[in-house]
Amino acid sequence: MTAFIKKQGPAFYFNILSAAAGIVAFVAMVVSSTMNEAYALNSFPLFVLGAIAGILLIVIAVYAANRWGNYDYVGTLSGVAAVALFSAVIGGIIMNRVLLISGLFSWNSGNTPGWNVFYASVVSIACFVISIVLLIIGSFLKSVK
Repeated sequence: MTAFIKKQGPAFYFNILSAAAGIVAFVAMVVSSTMNEAYALNSFPLFVLGAIAGILLIVIAVYAANRWGNYDYVGTLSGVAAVALFSAVIGGIIMNRVLLISGLFSWNSGNTPGWNVFYASVVSIACFVISIVLLIIGSFLKSVK
């Protein structure tokens, strides 16, 4: 195991951190959708599928770099697909929360359950963005020494 860790480059660690941020974002998304029955995400199964597929694609990118070396096609395409899936999930969450956000910031500012759902959604979106940024940074670095 120590030989495996010593063989890894900086991109490995960025990709692992990206997967961890994706898992945190997934959990926050589930919490924001199940927190209140009135504010459930409309396409929740699709978002769950996109988030899990993105996390698995990051793991595939890490595996591909260890299997075939730096800058292979499988690792590159899986990283690009993970960024696309996470971006689609972010867009879907924002589209589902626009009406809630407009109500909270205009006429319904005393809606405590709405604010809780809003905060959980912001955490989820922020973690997805952090995951995307870490994945993009890792794509410019060497995966294996």
